[in-house]
Amino acid sequence: MTELTNKLAAAVLVCLSTSYHSAAQTDMSAPYRDREACTAGVPVDDAVRTANLDIVRAFVTEGLAEGDPAAFDRYIAEDVWVVTGLKPGGPIESRDEYRDVVFATLGRALDFATAKLEIREALVTVDGRVLIRFLAYADHVNEVDGVPGTGRRLTMAELHLFCVRDGQIVENYVGGLNPLMWLMIYRESIADAVLPPLVQ
Repeated sequence: MTELTNKLAAAVLVCLSTSYHSAAQTDMSAPYRDREACTAGVPVDDAVRTANLDIVRAFVTEGLAEGDPAAFDRYIAEDVWVVTGLKPGGPIESRDEYRDVVFATLGRALDFATAKLEIREALVTVDGRVLIRFLAYADHVNEVDGVPGTGRRLTMAELHLFCVRDGQIVENYVGGLNPLMWLMIYRESIADAVLPPLVQ
């Protein structure tokens, strides 16, 4: 069963990689290209796979769920590459930028004291990459990008694809799943960074 799961996961990652490379042919999609810090499809041993999962779980728990800025120093590489809706205009390209973006958006708008994050699924592929699916809940209380706090209890459902190299996270591709509450609140403020120009 483990071998079958790994083969299915590898097939999914091949599809994701193909879609990134295809999308990269257009100017608007270029910021979302695959940097290829990890070598897809090259197997790693079980010890590496276990260590990678531990690193990612620790970062998601300490950095994203608990909002600990020091977690970025512990688990994130200096030249990390992150594709996320929190920076819709292009990728995050450093550890400091990743920390700054997270705490200028989620860290400012949401009340971490009342937040909760549940990891629903965690999968390590044969080549050592880590897939994490989680649900997070938090109160939207403060202004960001001109959008005031709404007082709503938000649900954020996300799927993260992590690449770990030499004990640190070097890539993270973030996918938002339904319900897209965060994006709905900020839809007008991020539209210009996300939508292509009108065809004349």
